[in-house]
Amino acid sequence: MNEFEILSISQEQFQQNATYTIAIFILIALNFYLVRRSRELNFPTYGKVMISFFAVISVYGGIQVATFLRAFQHNTAYNLKQLKASGTQISEVSEASIEFFGNPSAPFNAGLPDIPWTIFYVVILLMLMVGIWGKAPEGAYSK
Repeated sequence: MNEFEILSISQEQFQQNATYTIAIFILIALNFYLVRRSRELNFPTYGKVMISFFAVISVYGGIQVATFLRAFQHNTAYNLKQLKASGTQISEVSEASIEFFGNPSAPFNAGLPDIPWTIFYVVILLMLMVGIWGKAPEGAYSK
């Protein structure tokens, strides 16, 4: 594979990941709407459990998409490094990509996203769970 093919595949992966990220953000927005409606309508416990399950699935999907992004970045840098090690000249942009993504020595095999994405999704999950199961202030939903 040459440099252009590696970067072309990488670009396609980033576009796909952006589409999935948008879908996850829409799901999370839907979760926040459902949390608000569950409080307004005073959902029974089984309704709160179903919304909690939907929230966990949405956040898990976000963690998966963030993990895919990390893998795409890491593997692109790894493939470019392998190409460079084979003696092929690569561009300065590809050199910078190798350095920026950590100069990997092996293909990506971890199952977690970067720490900022992990913190982001844990905070979102906590917000949703507190919104579902936490007690609302007095008069918050009275008309």
